[in-house]
Amino acid sequence: MRNSRMSLLGACVFVFGSVLIAAEFQESAEKDMQFFEGSFAMVSSEKKGEKAPENIVKSATITNKNGVHSVKVGEDSFGGTHKIDPTKKPKEIDSTDTSGEFKGKTYLGIYKIEKDIWTVCFALPGKERPKTFSTNSGTGEFIHVWKKK
Repeated sequence: MRNSRMSLLGACVFVFGSVLIAAEFQESAEKDMQFFEGSFAMVSSEKKGEKAPENIVKSATITNKNGVHSVKVGEDSFGGTHKIDPTKKPKEIDSTDTSGEFKGKTYLGIYKIEKDIWTVCFALPGKERPKTFSTNSGTGEFIHVWKKK
C-alpha cells in the first residue's frame, strides 16, 4: 500500500511539474511573439564574417504578424513563417520562406531580444543550427540585427 501511495505521489509531482513547464514555455513564447509583432528596421547584417553594405542595411525592413513575416530589401521582397522556442539556450527560431528565391526552404537559427533590438543568426537551409551569434565560427552563416520601429 505504501508503494502505491509513493507511486501515485511521484506521478502527481511529475504531472504538476510538466504542467508548470508547459505553462512557462507558453508564457515565454507569447511574450517573445508579442515582441516580434510589428515592423523593424535593419541595424546591421553580416554574412560569413563580412558586413553588409550600408545601402542594403538601410533599405531592409521586416514586418511580423502572427508568425508570418515579410521582408523588403531595396526593391526585393519575400515572405515566410517562423516559429520560436524561447526555452532553449540560446533561444531557437525556425524560419521557412513562402515566397522568393528560397521558397519552401527552412533556416534554423537562434535569436535574442535586448530592449527594442532583435538579433538573429541563421544557418543556410540544410545546415545545423548555429550555437553562437557568430558568422566566423562556421556554425552560423548570417546575422541580422533589427530595431523595432
